[in-house]
Amino acid sequence: MPQHREPQISLPQPGKLSHDASHRRPRQDILGTIIEARNGFSKANRRIADAILAHPHRFVELPIEELAVWLGVSAPTITRLARTLGCDGLKDLKLKIMGSVRIGIHYLEPATPPASIEEVAERVSKRAQKIIDDISHKIDLDQAARAIERITGCRTLYAFGSGGVSSWLIEEIQNRFFRFGIRVVPCSDHQMQLMLAATVDRDDVVLCCSLTGSNPELERAVSVAREYGATTVALAPNNSDLAEAVDDLLAVDSPPDEDIFSPSTMRYAYLIAIDIIAYGVAIARKDTGREKLRRIRQQLAAMREKPDVQPLCD
Repeated sequence: MPQHREPQISLPQPGKLSHDASHRRPRQDILGTIIEARNGFSKANRRIADAILAHPHRFVELPIEELAVWLGVSAPTITRLARTLGCDGLKDLKLKIMGSVRIGIHYLEPATPPASIEEVAERVSKRAQKIIDDISHKIDLDQAARAIERITGCRTLYAFGSGGVSSWLIEEIQNRFFRFGIRVVPCSDHQMQLMLAATVDRDDVVLCCSLTGSNPELERAVSVAREYGATTVALAPNNSDLAEAVDDLLAVDSPPDEDIFSPSTMRYAYLIAIDIIAYGVAIARKDTGREKLRRIRQQLAAMREKPDVQPLCD
């Protein structure tokens, strides 16, 4: 009888990943690689590394002959360092430097930091005031009115968001809306968002927060929620992927922060948008919201010796 042979499985060889596998592989942070390896370099290689970190644009723009003159090293030394860093050659090294510079130029060439604590306080307050003033004039009130109408009549409000700012913005949404008698379910975990989206009803609202508007996992949860009939609303930038995925958008557009050390001012813009919706919902729910607020106030006053110090809305 012929012998049964197990099928042979071909494993990809190192450096020869399939297109799909190489697409999934994270891009090399070449600047991070250089910074980490620098202290172990020879004197000549340290000179090249320092030039890349201090003048990345010039390093990329100069041909190898001029690089050798500028750095005082031989052309083969530059090529060898490129290969030591895991690149195919100087051209590959330059491409990776260009990619890293596009992402992190502000970290390589940061703005002049404030010279005193007074200047720190002034910069923080002025930036906050500017973003609040900008969003107050730019926000689309018709979009806000639609979001208020949706949330006012919903059975359950699901608040979805992930990331550094969005994950706590959804907690703020819970903090704002539960006190009006609305059941709020916040979630920052992508898989849980997907599962919750599969349980929604037609009188539920899914409110999503995203500072970039680019979040494929969140967009998938939105798609599932819409499939089961829930209304989806987003606080996100105009013309973003998330903005296109939801039923209603309350656009929050603000320029990115240029100072890498300053806390993001964009969060103020989102807080203003949330507060506008929350205030509108409170007014729209009238007696229901007023009674829930009264109960909260009653219980807080009963447990405090100075009840008047608590803000009426909290």
